Amino acid sequence: MSSNSRRGAEMSNAVLDQDVVAVIERYQSLLRISQTLISIRSSEELFNILARELHAVVNFYVMGVGIYDENSHEMFTKSYGEPGVPLKAPKFAPEETFSWWVYQHQKPLIIPCMEAETRFPAVVEMLRNRGVRSVCSIPLTTVHRRLGGLAVGSLEADAYNKEEISFLSLVASHVALAVDDALNFEALEHANEALRASEQGFRLIVDSIPGLVNTTTPEGEFEFVSQQCVDYFGMTLGELKDWTTSDIVHPDDLSRVIATWRRAVEIGDPYESEYRIRRADGVYRWFHVRSLPWRDKKGRIIRWYTLRTDIHERKEAEDRLQLLLDVTNQVISNLQPRDLLTAIATSVRRVMQCDMVGVCFPDPEGKGLQTFVLDFPESKGLIREESFTPIEGSLGGLVYRTGKPWAGTASDVIHLGLKHDAAIPEGLKSGCILPLIGRDRVLGLVSLGRRNENAFSEADVGFLAQVASQIAIGVENALEYGQMTDANVRLAEQKFYLEDEIRVAHNFEEIIGNSPKLKAVLESIRIVAPADSTVLIQGETGTGKELIARAIHNLSPRKGHAFVKVNCAAIPLGLLESELFGHEKGSFTGAIAKRTGRFELAHKGTLFLDEVGDIPLELQSKLLRVLQEHEFERLGSTRTQRVDVRVLAATNVSLTQMVAERKFRSDLYYRLNVFPIDVPSLRDRRDDIPLLVRYFANKYARRMGKQIESIPKETMDALSHYSWPGNIRELQNLMERAALLSTGPSLRVPLADILIDSALSTAGGGNALQQAERDQIVRALRESNWVVGGVRGAAARLGLKRTSLAYKIQKLGISRPPQ
Repeated sequence: MSSNSRRGAEMSNAVLDQDVVAVIERYQSLLRISQTLISIRSSEELFNILARELHAVVNFYVMGVGIYDENSHEMFTKSYGEPGVPLKAPKFAPEETFSWWVYQHQKPLIIPCMEAETRFPAVVEMLRNRGVRSVCSIPLTTVHRRLGGLAVGSLEADAYNKEEISFLSLVASHVALAVDDALNFEALEHANEALRASEQGFRLIVDSIPGLVNTTTPEGEFEFVSQQCVDYFGMTLGELKDWTTSDIVHPDDLSRVIATWRRAVEIGDPYESEYRIRRADGVYRWFHVRSLPWRDKKGRIIRWYTLRTDIHERKEAEDRLQLLLDVTNQVISNLQPRDLLTAIATSVRRVMQCDMVGVCFPDPEGKGLQTFVLDFPESKGLIREESFTPIEGSLGGLVYRTGKPWAGTASDVIHLGLKHDAAIPEGLKSGCILPLIGRDRVLGLVSLGRRNENAFSEADVGFLAQVASQIAIGVENALEYGQMTDANVRLAEQKFYLEDEIRVAHNFEEIIGNSPKLKAVLESIRIVAPADSTVLIQGETGTGKELIARAIHNLSPRKGHAFVKVNCAAIPLGLLESELFGHEKGSFTGAIAKRTGRFELAHKGTLFLDEVGDIPLELQSKLLRVLQEHEFERLGSTRTQRVDVRVLAATNVSLTQMVAERKFRSDLYYRLNVFPIDVPSLRDRRDDIPLLVRYFANKYARRMGKQIESIPKETMDALSHYSWPGNIRELQNLMERAALLSTGPSLRVPLADILIDSALSTAGGGNALQQAERDQIVRALRESNWVVGGVRGAAARLGLKRTSLAYKIQKLGISRPPQ
């Protein structure tokens, strides 16, 4: 990533963070205002505080609250200026006010330009005289009743956009609950006054209060309940007397409620509390409970009066507001997708009172959806993390393709005729699925399910859409962060690998020779290099197969990417799979960190598999899959990795023979043998020996600070007639030794060890050549006391790999003589 790109990304993130912080502060202010309003018992005081505090979250110049009284058909209004100063306003008929309009229509009233408004002439003229140019009025309504309207006016035209109206609606819902609570309490105060006049009048008044009213003895035993109490609980007065030992109060709240009540009885002070109370149908709802003592003339408590106001919607709104804040904070602070989504899923399940919340993403091929995070404590196991659902024919696939949320019941799913849905066998009877929509695509889905038939409402879906939007931002940020991290890790590992390659001395700087057989190989390189075909390079050890592979890579379109080599014979069999495909942390003993395999390092480049015949049979099927499908899984992972790699393979053994002996898979052999190149041995290109001798002699002489001016003719003839069983590698090592031994301008080559073999090779043809190779191996074995491997073993003396020498020993039937 360039510095300009990084600075641009940092500036974009900074702007995003500022916007998110502003949103968080606004919602936090609303939460504080809401908590302040619910403690106010007087509607007059409530309106005054609202006018002062509302400036923290809403931009307005004037504010008005209208409460409609159906009995008198009057709209009681209070108007305030900036900052919260009461304003004198004439009294208007209800039909002339904004509050009446929203009270009747139950939707926001937006007047972007007062100059063009004709429906409310008297109110509009008054506001225009005060400089107001635009107005937004929101209905004040609770689950129980309509109250009136809340209106704000601005000195700017068209001051209230869609987002501002949505936020004002949220403000109005909190205000409506607080107003309703205050009005209920005032009604209770009036009821207490009426009680002194008439018990019958008291009952009539109490029964008209939209709340649960009861009286208890000084010891807390129920003595009277309103009709609303009877209807809500579905129980008689006698049944309600055992409330401390029944399930009327939610079990999680009961001990706290009893402790609060006993403390109030002991000290004789009024008390307030919030807890959940069971409805007749078994559903628990939140109530705000206020209890006041009634004393006789001597100051003794003779009765307690209690009002329970339903605040379930308010609590739900507060929980949802807090959930939005929590999700936003998680999005800002957490860039690990699994940790982020696990925390969010747990919070969503608690707030939305669900049995299941899951997040899934499409698989790499885009054919299915895979569950990434699941919060389902009582799952039967049919839905679990890593479970796979096809996009075609599934409900999740429908939402993913259309990008539109779905909410409904199990019967709705059945009517759609969709298959592949494990929710119904799991016992989920209602659900909601929402798309996680990123900047330009659907990233995945978030799903919610309930085991009861309490379907998700339109308001629930609207709120969850806001949550899903925040989750999508977090997922997109986390995915981009993960991609950047993976790219940085891959680049670092490629850099380390390439630096390591630079430190290793290559066998050749270029291909030396002009013999016909070498020219044929070079022509094959020229033909196959531009293609992406797999190449199988065959030849004896030391013939320069890796050099041929590098030449193919350097002449291909992939030359700008990594050339990664793996010597399959040099890696222990137990570690070869990890070396090729990588592993996850903890996938096996000793896997203390995640490792990127060679296939991932070679992405977009070339992977050279040397000694491919040494790959064990159990690993060959996985290699075949990568060659055919370009995909694999790391050790310890179920996530499929896709790579774009060209594979070049090399071997010095006969793979056809290994296939016949069932030591190598025939299908893998055919996949590797798309374009075979046979590299000739040095004895088959003797015309190139003089060129190679001069090249290597000068190379090592320069490295040692020497100057070689001539090579004796008899030396060159001996070298040209030698069989070179170790091929170019053997010649290279011999020339390095010769440069060390040369003290003058003439190259001094130790010919004693090769003259006999050279003569045999010239005289005897093929059998003599084989005999010369056998004799040379036997001599090296004797000198190394029949040790094959190691620094001083026969393989090192001959310049061969241990596996290559072992193969030749077996092929030539060489065995150690008895001692």
